[in-house]
Amino acid sequence: MQNKKSLLQRLLVIYITFFIVLVASIAHGFLPDFSKGYSEGSQMGNDIVKSWMSGTPRRVYMLSNIAIANSPRSEIALDSVAAADRSVEARIGTLCLTVEEDAPGASVMGIAFGSIGGSPWLYLLTVLNVLAFAAIIVLMILIIHSLRRSIREEHTLDKRNVWMLRTIGLLTILTELFHDIVNWRMAQRAAEVLAGSGYAVETGFRISYSTVIMGILVLFAAEVFAIGQNLSEEQKLTI
Repeated sequence: MQNKKSLLQRLLVIYITFFIVLVASIAHGFLPDFSKGYSEGSQMGNDIVKSWMSGTPRRVYMLSNIAIANSPRSEIALDSVAAADRSVEARIGTLCLTVEEDAPGASVMGIAFGSIGGSPWLYLLTVLNVLAFAAIIVLMILIIHSLRRSIREEHTLDKRNVWMLRTIGLLTILTELFHDIVNWRMAQRAAEVLAGSGYAVETGFRISYSTVIMGILVLFAAEVFAIGQNLSEEQKLTI
């Protein structure tokens, strides 16, 4: 029994460490965009309300994280005397755009839900991404609580951990796919907006394989856990 308790304690440490790494990796790419988007969204909301109240509604939407393949050369003027013999040329690699368009006859709800990429579908995917991330956090807390209870009561782990792990793995992959789809559609829209401006937008579909691999590892851990559960039950039946 002591060996089982020690094993469960080591498993708890492994789970907590793994989940901290998983949350940190997702939050690293999610939270900066979320906080920046929140501040920009507040300003856009004020602009939408003002244009609607003026009687000439205009559609305002964001196009963020737009990867630029080629951009016009721009030399930066340096005021420092010490930099008199130095020249600096800027090359833009990423753009964040705010687009305003006339929207005659559009409803205020249609304009509001098109504030991300100019499409309500991109707005929906962004909301689903936020909800999926929140669900991952909740499920991690539930699994850690279940492991602590297993150690305290000295019994095998709950079977619910298997489906919670599977859900976490699937949600981790989905959050990355949702994020990449939104960025891809924004890039395509930005290419249309910037046509003829000298900025060449990268419109290819890009995906972060590190997050996808993390999700696959979680699914693999869930299946290993399920096999261990089945072996434990079979051993109980043979005794």
